[in-house]
Amino acid sequence: MGNTNDSTTCTVFTVHVTRPDEVGAVEIVFTDQHRACSYAADRSRDHRILSASVTRFVVGQLGTRHPVAWFSNGVEQPQRFDRQLYPTSGHGLGTPESDPR
Repeated sequence: MGNTNDSTTCTVFTVHVTRPDEVGAVEIVFTDQHRACSYAADRSRDHRILSASVTRFVVGQLGTRHPVAWFSNGVEQPQRFDRQLYPTSGHGLGTPESDPR
């Protein structure tokens, strides 16, 4: 077991990719955001890769996961989008604009 009283923190940036048949696990971890985004942009151009995402974490601290960027064909994509994430039977249901919360 590690030292639970460790006062040092380390921010890391992970990259994972999505393929047509699977959502991949973390491929690589960086300590530099620019290098992580550069790798993700490049990786998103690879054969059978739909997208590559960068996420920021603070090691050992729950609740610190934060999306940084995602890339498709080497191009950074908008953080917010209006496409329907899940199929529904009703018009407009399942989109952020129609969320009744």
